[in-house]
Parts: sequence; structure tokens; C-alpha cells
Amino acid sequence: MSRKYQSLIFNDVRQIAKDPMLLASLLGPLAIIAFARFGFPFLSIWLEQQFSFYLYTYSDFTVAFLLLIIPLLPGAMSGLLMLDERDENLISYYAATPLTRHGYIFYRLALPCFLSAMLASAFLLLSGIAAMQFENLYTIILLTLEAPCLALFLVAFAANKVEGLALSKISGLLFAGPIAAAFIPDPLQYLALWVPTYWPAKTYLLGTLNEPYFALASFALGLLFHLFLLQRLSSMYLKRTD
Repeated sequence: MSRKYQSLIFNDVRQIAKDPMLLASLLGPLAIIAFARFGFPFLSIWLEQQFSFYLYTYSDFTVAFLLLIIPLLPGAMSGLLMLDERDENLISYYAATPLTRHGYIFYRLALPCFLSAMLASAFLLLSGIAAMQFENLYTIILLTLEAPCLALFLVAFAANKVEGLALSKISGLLFAGPIAAAFIPDPLQYLALWVPTYWPAKTYLLGTLNEPYFALASFALGLLFHLFLLQRLSSMYLKRTD
């Protein structure tokens, strides 16, 4: 890591250590992986014994649902850090340093991307319930783009951290994506195409159904949609900070 990012890294560690919400955003994905690995089998056995309900029937949906939580947490963390720094006018300070404003934005968006890619990969490898398939690569790429989309959404529409926290709770609507992909029949399912989380969930589920060409098409459309969102949200954020 370049030396020009050292002050940002130090500030991030300090901020996260003293803010329980930011710390939870960082550690939350690890708890999700642990639940999938150890809690899901236990819950499945209990439900089968108590109610004759076989939870593993819905393991593919469970994976798609839990996976989308992973990028949302570091994405929200990065967005809230950016709002903190904007409130304290630190962005102007960073812009006047060798880091520059573009370097600052790159770091703030690259960090949640990196965390999302690593943690989503860890979930797929370690959860014990995820299908091992080539289409997982597509899913990871789309999930990686979810994090900067959420971070930019928060800083583009929130005036301060309090509003950012409120908007981060609205992101719970994104859970509609995997629900639509798994349970809503065509053509009603197409109403969910505008929900970003629909695309990684649909891509993963198509892979589990052994539909590689449809999964590739879903990935391609989802990639274009996420890149469009990133472009629009970046433009809105830059206009707000100018």
C-alpha cells in the first residue's frame, strides 16, 4: 500500500475501533460465514425434528440471501466513513495532499470492493452449503460492485451521518432481490430487474440449475447495470462535493 494512504488507514482503524456500528459492519460478514457453517446445519436438524421441515431444500436461496449481506456491510461502513470525513471537511484536506481527491475516492471505494471480494469468496468456500460452480466467479464480481454502489448512494443522498444511518436502513429493501430471484415466477420477476441485488442472486441460482448460458447472460446484464449505477452515483456524489 502506497505511503500516501497511510493516514487514511490509520484514521480508519481509529474510527472503526471506537464506533460499534462500524466495527459490526467489519465483523458482520465473519458472523454470517460462521452461521452458515455451524448454525445452518444445527437449525436444519432442529426444524426437521420439531416440524418435519427440511431446511436444506432452501439452501441455494439461503446462500443467495446471505451472500448479499456481505458487501452491504463494508459498503455501508465506507459510506459512513465518507460522511464523517465530509462533515469534518477532511475531504478538502486530503485533496490538498499528494493523495488528491481522486486518490481519496479510489481508496474509499476500493477498500469495500476488496473486503467484499475476499469475504464473499470465503463464504462460498467455507460455508459448507454453497454450490461449488464456475458461476460463483460471476456472482463474486457482481457482489463486489454492490459495496461501492451502496457507499456512493449514502454519500450522494445523505447530508450527514445521521441521514446516512437512516438511508442505510432503507437498504434493507435490497433483500427483495434474492427473494424475487428465487420465488417470484416469470414474468412478474422482471419487476425486480431494477433491484441491484437481484442480479448476483439470479446469477448464482441459475448456476445451481445448471444453466451456464443463462447465468452468463444474467452476469453480463447485471454487470452493465452496476456499472451504470456506479457512473450515475459517482457523478451525483462529485456534484455534491464540488
